[in-house]
Amino acid sequence: IAYVGNWQPCPTSEQTASYTELLIAFAVTYQWSPGKNICNTQCVIGSPVPICNNQPNAALVSKWQSEGKKVILSFGGAGMGGSWASSNDDCWEHCFGKEDFVVDQLVNIVSVQ
Repeated sequence: IAYVGNWQPCPTSEQTASYTELLIAFAVTYQWSPGKNICNTQCVIGSPVPICNNQPNAALVSKWQSEGKKVILSFGGAGMGGSWASSNDDCWEHCFGKEDFVVDQLVNIVSVQ
């Protein structure tokens, strides 16, 4: 499985050639901000989800899929809030009890994007 941080440069075809799965990290409910991320208090996931270079890239996802690769979208990440004392981020707090809403959003994002 190749890890594709959506804030990083897009991987080249050579870099992804030997992989069968690519994990896109991350779909999130916040806007990045130094010191503490700005959480969406309704737990709305930002869409379209950036794929790489902090940009959506449907053509690249389609290319990977046409090559027979599975593209997996990860929801969360450290910016949603960690369980360590030094984390000021707490965006997960706004999503507790909204699991069905989160799943519906993710299904829609994956279907549309």
